[in-house]
Amino acid sequence: MTRILNTLMRPKPMVEAHSVESDFDVDLGKHDVKLDDLPVFEETAEAVPQHLAAVPAAALTPGSLLAEEFRMLRAKVRAVGEQRPFHCIGLVSASGGEGKTTVALGLALALAQEPDRRVLVIEADIRKPSIDSYLGLSRVAGLGDWLEEAQGTVTVRRLVPQGFFLLSAGRSSLQRPELLGSDRMARLLEAARRYFDFVVVDCPPLVPVADSVIMQDLLDGFLFVVRARHSPRETLQRALANIKPDRIHGVVFNDYRDLLPSYYNYGYRQYGQWR
Repeated sequence: MTRILNTLMRPKPMVEAHSVESDFDVDLGKHDVKLDDLPVFEETAEAVPQHLAAVPAAALTPGSLLAEEFRMLRAKVRAVGEQRPFHCIGLVSASGGEGKTTVALGLALALAQEPDRRVLVIEADIRKPSIDSYLGLSRVAGLGDWLEEAQGTVTVRRLVPQGFFLLSAGRSSLQRPELLGSDRMARLLEAARRYFDFVVVDCPPLVPVADSVIMQDLLDGFLFVVRARHSPRETLQRALANIKPDRIHGVVFNDYRDLLPSYYNYGYRQYGQWR
């Protein structure tokens, strides 16, 4: 069960929009991104997830109990977006096994169900990629390959029937993980902001690598995924200490199975598919 328990609402100034004729479109910390340098996204093929385990299958099935939870998470994300830019969203956790990939995919599905919404999932956990195998897809060139070469178009796959797009980690092991915080990555994310309504980035865990830390100024903010009975409090505190406080815009408390069970039984007897 996935629940959003707390959404931090620290107001901050909105980013001033620049005209498309300007020399520099956006200043991302130390990265000045020129419009002429932005890559182009190209859809190569449709991809159908297959051989899914129970949890990802439920997360990617509209109308399931878990999918309803992600619709609630979508509403929380939209509420944050009313206070500040929150369209390029990082999903991060303290350590592996917290469920952030499932949350990323479930949130992407919920966002893509809105009319005329184009949603992209980027797998930035390049040291330990999992989305292709998680979804039963063949491994193709992806983010790591593009960052190594930084040439040509960025190829993405559209998942059907889910409707969102996927840029997985790819085949490259990315010998230089610092590229996740580079000008190349800044250009890719700025282009993604322009091509898609929402960009959901599945980020590496905060402990023990620094990959998400070097990406934090390139994203609009993070949702911090915590799995019940998984990471010790000290690990969570150490992870959060690595991130600027204003970068965390919400906490998703995951796999808390004892949360209001009678409410869910009542709700789905009355309104859901289990009548």
